[in-house]
Amino acid sequence: MFPPTMRRLLFSLLPKVALSRLCGALCATPLPRSWRGPLFRWFARRYGASLDEVDGELTQFRSLQEFFRRPLRSGARPVATSPLVWPCDGKIVTTGPIRNGRLLQVKGRDYALADLLGDASFATALEGGSQATIYLAPGDYHRVHSPFAASIERVRKLPGTLFPVNPPAVRCVPRLFARNSRHVFQCRLPAGEMAAVVLVGAYNVGDTSLSIEQGAVLPGQEIGRFGFGSTVVVIVGPRGPAFAEQVPEHVVRMGQSAD
Repeated sequence: MFPPTMRRLLFSLLPKVALSRLCGALCATPLPRSWRGPLFRWFARRYGASLDEVDGELTQFRSLQEFFRRPLRSGARPVATSPLVWPCDGKIVTTGPIRNGRLLQVKGRDYALADLLGDASFATALEGGSQATIYLAPGDYHRVHSPFAASIERVRKLPGTLFPVNPPAVRCVPRLFARNSRHVFQCRLPAGEMAAVVLVGAYNVGDTSLSIEQGAVLPGQEIGRFGFGSTVVVIVGPRGPAFAEQVPEHVVRMGQSAD
């Protein structure tokens, strides 16, 4: 195991974007039909993916990329009747209030909300609110859904690098989420409060796709998709519903109540 300083240096020197593009091209390569079932079942065993929830047959997914973005069968994720639900499957990185324009990355390390959003005035509107950061591992369901009823006013694509977002990288790379490429959903809740959903790209996950870019959404409605694994950061302004504080590594499921 490398010490944090060495790990940070290796992450910095790695040609992350080029390698991610190559990996993405390989993952998008169509597979022979006879390979798909065995390969995807091996992947599920290796990474703990649930195949019981998949909508359709494994052979319908022509590539690893399509399998990563697999849909769920109807009813697999009931959406709670709550103002705030979890937007994806994954594990909690951090939750808690936003103070002095800073978000907690890990214990003892934080970063500026304005850097994450790429918009200082938007960050000011969210000051004093609540945030949740969720890590999606490779075996998780990779679609992201709206955590609230809202109007999406715009989505900004912010350029950046593609650091890994697994726990070792998050612990050792300063400002990681604000340095990676990301999509920022600027949202307004029904009562007028501002909110944001940030889809953070990651190593091997440079191919984030959007399902909606503007308009009204309901809790649990799909807004985007990842490949392989990544991170979602949700921020709700001070007069909106607040996330219940959770310990790191706590497992959440899309659609469960989060407040």
